[in-house]
Amino acid sequence: MRLADVSGSLDFAHKLKLRKRLDDLRTAHTTGLVLTEAQSQSCLDIAAQSGLVAMIELRITADELTSRRGWKSVVSRIAHTTKANIFATHPALVGYILDCEIGQDALRAGGLENARRRVRSVVKAIKGRAPDAIVGIKVRPETRALSILEEDFLYAEIPALEPVQIRDFVVALHNLAEARPVVIEFKDASPGQDEAVAMAFGTGAAGVVAPPVPAPVSHDWLGVRMMRASDVMPFVTLNGSCPPRPPKMPMVSVVICAYNAERTMRDCLESLRRLDYPNFEVVIVDDGSRDRTADISMDFPEFRLIRQPNKGLSVARNVGMHAARGEIIAYTDSDCVVDPHWLMLMVRSMTENNFDGCGGPNYAPHEDGWIEACCAASPGAPCHVLVADDRAEHLAGCNMLFSKAALAKIGGFDPPFTSAGDDVDICWRMLDAGFKLGFSPAAFVWHFRRNTVQAYYGQQRGYGRAEAMLYPRYPERFNVMGQIAWRGTIPGLARTIPGGSRKRVLWAATAGAQTLFDPGLTLARVLPQTLEWTVLSAIAMVASIVLGVSPIPAAAMLALGPIWALYYAWHAPLEKSHESFKARLLIAYLAYTGPMVRTMTRYKTRAKALTGLAGADGVRQRPTVNWLRRTIRLDYWNDESITRDRLMDRMLKLFARSGHGAIVDAGWNDYDLEVRPNPWTRIELKTADEEHAAGKVTNRVLARIKSTRITKLALAAGAMSAAVVAIAGLPEIALGLGALTMAGAVCIVAEMVEAGRIAHRATEECATELNLAPLGVLVRQPSTAQATASARKPARAAVAARDNGAQP
Repeated sequence: MRLADVSGSLDFAHKLKLRKRLDDLRTAHTTGLVLTEAQSQSCLDIAAQSGLVAMIELRITADELTSRRGWKSVVSRIAHTTKANIFATHPALVGYILDCEIGQDALRAGGLENARRRVRSVVKAIKGRAPDAIVGIKVRPETRALSILEEDFLYAEIPALEPVQIRDFVVALHNLAEARPVVIEFKDASPGQDEAVAMAFGTGAAGVVAPPVPAPVSHDWLGVRMMRASDVMPFVTLNGSCPPRPPKMPMVSVVICAYNAERTMRDCLESLRRLDYPNFEVVIVDDGSRDRTADISMDFPEFRLIRQPNKGLSVARNVGMHAARGEIIAYTDSDCVVDPHWLMLMVRSMTENNFDGCGGPNYAPHEDGWIEACCAASPGAPCHVLVADDRAEHLAGCNMLFSKAALAKIGGFDPPFTSAGDDVDICWRMLDAGFKLGFSPAAFVWHFRRNTVQAYYGQQRGYGRAEAMLYPRYPERFNVMGQIAWRGTIPGLARTIPGGSRKRVLWAATAGAQTLFDPGLTLARVLPQTLEWTVLSAIAMVASIVLGVSPIPAAAMLALGPIWALYYAWHAPLEKSHESFKARLLIAYLAYTGPMVRTMTRYKTRAKALTGLAGADGVRQRPTVNWLRRTIRLDYWNDESITRDRLMDRMLKLFARSGHGAIVDAGWNDYDLEVRPNPWTRIELKTADEEHAAGKVTNRVLARIKSTRITKLALAAGAMSAAVVAIAGLPEIALGLGALTMAGAVCIVAEMVEAGRIAHRATEECATELNLAPLGVLVRQPSTAQATASARKPARAAVAARDNGAQP
């Protein structure tokens, strides 16, 4: 709260009145004050005596922020306030607020980055002189882009808004703040301030600064105006309940799936005991642990314990789902510590927005050892993916809630995902089924990361196996390199990639409020960190040495990977207590090698999964091959009204089962199914039916083999390089480059031939399962049932003549 009517100098009588007023505020749940520089001299002692804390607001005008001379005076004044001031180490003083009084147009004209750089220098100067103080920048809806990473908390002043607008603004601030707290100040008193304050706290604001609310004018016959406590105490109506409870509080079943979790199990269950939610239960599923996990769980008799042999994470989650009595099921991990308001904030978000699922962020807690801290700061930790401030594409498995009805409708978790990937699969299936996934940025959990380098690599291998398992099911959600191509953004990830530190600002947003976006992470931005780039660079280096050309270009390509890793290490969120050169170096090493371990595991898993297609013994007919158009054609006959839809459904399931990604076309292309057997080739499958009398159907399948865009680019680059070198008068090098390009072309042709065989065998296997009789040239005799169908099929010549409009 602010003391607008208190001057900078107070006599003894005014100090007594102020003491009484602050005592009343303390009793009415006010905990802190925002003081001006002038008020700090006279009010800090009185605030400390009343048990209140205070923050000093340091004003910076637009001219001071944009002019060089004005900026020097600001730095000098703030340095005096934070160092020479006798109250710099006052026990009631917790920090400083920088109030940059600048409008959106002036900020844009003067340069956003210039203003942010100057504000950053002031924040660093304050922390250098008052290291124990926290510092925040006061922003408004139209100047939200002034926020910087060096702030300890985000402080925003907002005008009178509708509750829904307040909720959206606070949610957007939370996503910008990440793990830092958010404080909201209401500029002016309004009749609906009680509801506005409750909405801010209910959305997860750590603090609210609000003015006193005047009582409405009385219209009774006496005309008497009765004084209320809220005239001088803005938070009395909340009665200390923060965050306020939502109108609906359905029963929530918290499910903990544990396997050998004795290191963190007790901390996890102790945090669940402290949950501030009146209607919940805890179900612990011990998935065959061999340590003291079950014994620790028995120390919490109020929680239910289910023990089973080790069957994997997804099965354990399903067991907890079936045992749950609540209509909402909350999942967190045994290596997590939940915030006391976790369920309150999450349930409010779900019920107010009618979400079918909801999640929140997870943050790494303090680690005692520097190696543990480095592993926690390295890439590859569980994260959420947002498509809007409060909408998610993916929820981290350690912090997600679902409606039990929605989970039951999609069949729960898929058992093959035994250690990772279950959260990605369940979220994508929920979205494909039409359910809504929300996000509550204030409902966080502390998640202990892997505490050794070996465990970190083990986690990355698990993620690589999960990606390989997800690819055949959702190939449209992966890029050409086999990596997940998220449609949303991962908050905070872009700034660890070169060129992604600056957020995009939408200046002309609705109602003058700025909208901030993280830069999109395209494949080109992360390409130097991939295994494929490293292998290609190594091949280029070897070729340069063999051909006797300068290895500098190849060496530059190879060096980009370590440079990207060093950039990540420099910007990684490492704890200050572990800040050192060797720590940053270890993070760079893990950032360079972790993605490679993950990629190698993904390739190995996919190679093992590429099975299940019929071999040569399963092929019954030869296809009609058009080498020029790169197509193969197969025709079948049946008298059971089996249409192409059933055949395509069988083929889709077969490709998914065998590890080949297959995508059903939405109707914009001239094919029905696209199969991705490898990064170099694609199979486009077309089907057609010809219906005859008495339920007889001719099924036609055409498979077209195409090269991918990356294949064409690689061959074109090789051919152009050879031509340029030949024109430059280096025939030996041109010959070598040409030979490499030709060798690559031969390999790609071999891959295309293999893709044709895959299409042939898959079509034959599915046709055999559906008992379709082949119409082509037979390479082996069909079974008895197929022979019976073949006896009733028309001659191929008759079918061909009918196709041409002639009589057989």
